Order: sequence, then structure tokens, then C-alpha cells
Amino acid sequence: MSKLIPETGYKATFNKISAAILLIDIDAPLYTILDVNDAYLIATNSTREALVGKSVFGAFPANPSDEEAENIRMTIFSFEEAIRTKMPHTMSDYRYDIPIRGTDEFEERYWTTSNTPVLDENENVSYLIHSPANVTELIKLREKEIASVEALKNHRQQLYSTFMQAPVGIAIFRGPEFVVDLINPTLCEIYGRTVEEMLAKPIFDVLVHIRGQGFDQLLEQVRLTGSPFKGQGYPASLLRDGKLETVYFDFVYEPYREIDGTISGVIAVATEVTEQVTAKQLVEEAEERARLAVDAVGLGTYDLNLETGEMITTKIFANIFGFDAPVPRADYVSVFHPDDIKLRNMAHAEAVVSGQLFYESRVIWPDKSVHWARVEGKVYYDAASKPMRILGTLLDITAQKQAKEEQQKLMALVADSEQLLRNITTAAPTGLWMSDEQGDITYVNQTWIDWTGLCYEENLANGWLNSIIPEDRKRAGEKFLEDLANKNLYEVEFRINHIDGTKHWCVATGRPQYRNNGTFSGYIGSCVDITEQKNLQQQKDDFIGIASHELKTPVTSIKAYTQVLERMLLKKGETKEAGMISRMDGQLNRLTSLIGDLLDVTKINSGKLQFNDRDFEFNDLVKELVEDLQRTTEKHKLIEKFFPTGVVFGDKERIGQVITNLITNAIKYSPHADKIIIHTGVKNNEVSLCIEDFGIGIEEDKLNKVFEQFYRVSGDMQHTFPGLGLGLYISSEIIKREGGRIWVTSKHGEGSTFCFALPLKTKTKALRSDYIG
Repeated sequence: MSKLIPETGYKATFNKISAAILLIDIDAPLYTILDVNDAYLIATNSTREALVGKSVFGAFPANPSDEEAENIRMTIFSFEEAIRTKMPHTMSDYRYDIPIRGTDEFEERYWTTSNTPVLDENENVSYLIHSPANVTELIKLREKEIASVEALKNHRQQLYSTFMQAPVGIAIFRGPEFVVDLINPTLCEIYGRTVEEMLAKPIFDVLVHIRGQGFDQLLEQVRLTGSPFKGQGYPASLLRDGKLETVYFDFVYEPYREIDGTISGVIAVATEVTEQVTAKQLVEEAEERARLAVDAVGLGTYDLNLETGEMITTKIFANIFGFDAPVPRADYVSVFHPDDIKLRNMAHAEAVVSGQLFYESRVIWPDKSVHWARVEGKVYYDAASKPMRILGTLLDITAQKQAKEEQQKLMALVADSEQLLRNITTAAPTGLWMSDEQGDITYVNQTWIDWTGLCYEENLANGWLNSIIPEDRKRAGEKFLEDLANKNLYEVEFRINHIDGTKHWCVATGRPQYRNNGTFSGYIGSCVDITEQKNLQQQKDDFIGIASHELKTPVTSIKAYTQVLERMLLKKGETKEAGMISRMDGQLNRLTSLIGDLLDVTKINSGKLQFNDRDFEFNDLVKELVEDLQRTTEKHKLIEKFFPTGVVFGDKERIGQVITNLITNAIKYSPHADKIIIHTGVKNNEVSLCIEDFGIGIEEDKLNKVFEQFYRVSGDMQHTFPGLGLGLYISSEIIKREGGRIWVTSKHGEGSTFCFALPLKTKTKALRSDYIG
């Protein structure tokens, strides 16, 4: 016998509920339908008369899909569980099609259904609330996503196959070291290496001979600026089959961008054009030979009749003597330098006997300038061996004579310059040094000797390290060996035992040198005494630290008084005066923040910035901070684009300080924008965060300065955005001391993206107490 459900009380509400609901008796195995609301009738295309009073399994026709028996079993199980446990039970994502009214067809539907028991006054189950939710669209969407992922995998595989079979060389170089992330066989063949030899290694560690030929600078330029570079017919020295060859390339370097727009590497597309370039060079050489032949034909020529004294000359011959057109022989003779007339006459006399004429002489042009000419000729005789004529050429050799004179002067100057260079290096206020390819010091100047008190020989090889105090010696030496191994620019700060009995700070730099064949030959470097700068920096840090501590206590007291005064004024109803005190309190908050930044800077510079590292969920921290900062701005919407990140081992408060600073800056420097996007994600075992704003942006030549102490926007914008310029410097130092990295990309007038990355779940803290900023 079915239970009767009262018509009053719940009926009106029951039928207005948007969720589909059946009330079902617990009279197993029938499970009679006691009531149904309008939402259920609409969802299942049913009528009240066809359902109420019927068994739930008899009221619905058999499911046209082949899952009907399984659905009935699941439904009975769910009813029994709800009755047994007196708790709701849910069936998820099962298929049960519904009839299409007026047809014999069914519409495919998927459902997630809850069966909730209703208890009577004795805590016994009276009936069940059966509420199905239509999840068809979700199921279909999930199927589409699976199909899309599979299609994407196939597409990626096709792209990879195309990449690997491309007739041109293609590669992707990642990071500042340009590690080979992907490379096809065509480019490996050009490089004379295998794919296995190239993959996962810095390109210039594999192709050692190409380092220093300009390609590293071009790659770095593309990675940092995002501007592509196209080269045609570029030469490169490559070691192929054990032989150093000069090969030529046409290539393009394109920036490789991640999904968030950041540049993580460079895409290289290259084609070897050595044969084309060589062929072009051969053509140019042939053209040059042809030109030289034409020039040779253009020599001044003459024909001298020895019997009559008549001479026929070309225009070029006349030009060499300073005339515009050919003239009589006597005019040519008249312009010879007086000191060379005897030489000329002797050469002609000897030519009649030897048959060959040759001499070099000076001629004086009408403008009184002196020129050199080389005269050559052959004497022709008649049958009786009587000289009859001379045929010959004339060449202007003024430039050759002048070059020889200049060469002689230069050789004299070189000797003088060598001595001058020795004097300069000796007198230079900077220590100068050289090393060979093994890293042994081969030269130091007198300045370094005067600083250290060690003689020249004692500084050679690795003897220079003995001048460095023991606390800095190991670090300076290891840094030199590391940079030597990688052929990197060497730069390090250390203290030396100065000959005056004090310790002096020095900064040493060395630039790698290469021979003409591209092989590494050692270093040339300098060493500058920065003791005075260090002392000034220490005095500044001491002053800032003392001033900050001295300011902190009175500011805290003033803030307490302002808060008390504000409450007193509000209590008296003096709201205007209380508002003024509130604004004063806001300015005190700003002053407190500035004092905190100054204290952090002094702690950083003195190596006393403390860290309390522990495990924490990175995304949870970012979300918490975003929620707090959203309350500080009504104009900007903080948009979260979070991907799973995981656990980070670090100082949660310090890292939170960095995130807060970056988001606050984004709000401050985008006054006319209405959104800021916060990205998180994981790549290469690093968790990253990027803050993207759409504000004033940063000029390209200023990007490398934004993380410096006290750097602020210059020009008219300086007073628009207040602050000391310490926030980004402090953020940078915190991230570095947590073993991470921080960077920025920006376009002036369009916005900036500040990012940092931290290692996932690691307790290794690189660059902490011994870090030199």
C-alpha cells in the first residue's frame, strides 16, 4: 500500500524547485513513485499521470542503450545503500536515454543522481528523495577534450616528423647557456656531429671552435630582445672529420616563446651555402683578374724613334707626366726631376747595348707636386745591329714609393710604441695581467707588484693567489678555474694584503682571448682597487641602518597616537578631523614600509637577512595574497591563471613579500589599465610566477637597471610614482638567496611582465651567505 503524501506544506515549494525530484517509497522491490515535481517532468519528457503510483522500474521504458541492465542494478544498489546507511548515496555519470515526445526515438542523456533518505520521528527511513542532474553536456565536453588531446598528440607527432625530416637545419636552444633542446639530423650533419652528441648540451660546449665568432652574441641578443636576426653567407670555422673548415651559412634566429609569452630560448633555422659562396668568390676573383688585366693594358705606352727622336705616346703616358694630352718628347724630358736626369741618361745609354730599358725617376707636375714613374722598354735593331726604336711602358709608382716610406716610418714608430706601451702599463693606476690557455699567469704590471710587494716572478703561474687574504683566496681561485674551463668572462672581488700593511678591496676582470683559428689562447685582464668605494658603501649602509632603527621607534609611537586620536575624534563626531588623522595614518604606514625596505637593504648588504625555510604550497600562498591585495584596488581586476605548482621549500613570509611587491608595483604602474594577470606554473623542476600588467612599461635600455638599489623611473615620471626604488632590489636578493632567479620583459607604453622561478622541494640554497651582489 503506497503512502499518502500531504498536499499542504511542501507542495508549492516542491513544484517550484529547479532541481528534478522524485519521492520514492522504500517498498522494495517496487520502489513506488510517491510524487514528482515539475522540474523532473520537464527533464525526462514525462507526465505526472505516467509516473505517480508506479514502480520506478515500471514507469520508465527499457533504456534503448545496451547499458539498461547495469543501470537498474546500480539504481537498486543506491536505494539499498541510502536505506541501510540512512545517508545520501550518489550514482555518477551513467547513461539513461529519455523518449522524444511524438516520436519513437530517444535522446541520449547522462545523469548524476542522489538518493537521499527522509527519516520519520522514530529515525526510520520513510521514503527517498530521488534527484537526477543532467550531466550530458559535461560528459560530451569531456569526450571532446579527450579527442582534442589525442588529435593534438597526433599533430605534435606529425610536426616532429616534419621537423626531423626537414631539408634545412633546425634546432631549439634553451636558456642563457643555449642548451640543445631539439635538433634535426640535417643541422647535425652541417655541424659534423650526431644528434646524441648535441642533445641536452650547451651548443658552444659541443662546437668549441665556433665560440667567439659572434654567434653567441647574436643568440643572446635575440633571447634578450625578442627581435629575430637573419644572416646570409655568414662564415664559421667548424671542426668536421677532424679538420677545421670554414663553412658558410644562411640562417635565421627566432625567439622561442612560452605560453605566457616569456622567451626561454632561440629557434635556429640554417642552410649551408658554402658551395654557392665559394663559387661567388671564384667569380669575383676572376672579375678582379680581368680588371687587373684591363688596368695593365691601361699602362702608359710609348714608341721612340732613335733615328729621328720622334716619340709617340698614349694619353695615360702623358697623364703620368702631368700633362692632359700627349706632348713632344722635349716637353716630357723637361719635367724630369733635376737630380734624376743623369740617372735617366745613363739608363738610355745602357739600353742601347743591353737591349732593355729600365729606370725609376721623379717627375715634377705643373702644380709642383712630385711623382714617381717607372719606365720600361725594349730596344729593336735593324739587320746591321743598329738600334732603331724603343717600345715600352710607363707606370705611376708614386703610391708604392710613399707606402715604402710610410712603412719605414711605421717600423720606427712601432719600436717607439713598444717602449711607450711598457711605460704606460708600468705607470697605469690599474693592475694589469695576462694568462695562457692553462690559466697560468704570464704577465703582471708594475702597479700590481707595487700593491702586493711580491716580485714579478713570484706572481707568475698561480703565485698571484698568495697576495689574496686566506678568507677570499679559495673563492677567487675556484672562480677563475670555473671561468677558465668554460672560457667565460672572469670577474671576482677579493681582498689583498697591501704593501702598506692594510687590507685593500680589489675587483679583477679578465676577458678570454682567441687566436685567428678560433682556439682559446688565455686571458687579458685588469685589477682595480675599490677600497674607497667599499668604505663609502659601508658608511652608507651603516648610516641607513642607524637612521632606520632610530626612525622606527618614534614612527611607531606616532602611529599609536594617531590611531588613539582618530578614535577620540570619531567618538566626538568630528568626522572631518578624524579623516585628516586617517590620511596621516596612511602616510605613516607608507613611511613604515619605507623604513622596513631600508632595514632589509642593510641586512642584505651585511649578510644578516634571516630566512626561515619550510615546506609550503606555493599556489595557496599566491591565492591568499591575491585575495588580500584585491581589496586594495577597485580599478584593477586581479585575474588568476594558476596551474598546479606543488610544494616549495623556502621562507614563506619572504617569498610572500616578493609577490606582494610585484603585484603592488603592477597596480601602481598601470594607472589606466583595468586588469592584472597572475600566472603560476611548473617547468624544468621550477615553480614560476609571472605578474603581467598593461601599464606604462619600461624602455629597453632601462631593463637591466630595474633590480638595482635606488633605481627609479627617470624624467617626468619620477614624481608620479613615489618610492625609494628598493622594492625590486630587495625582491631580487630574496629570490637569489632562495636559489631562484628573477627577470622582466617589457615594452614601453604597453606594459611589463615580472617573473621569478624557485626550485621545487629542495633544501639546497645556492648563493646565500657567500653571495656577492
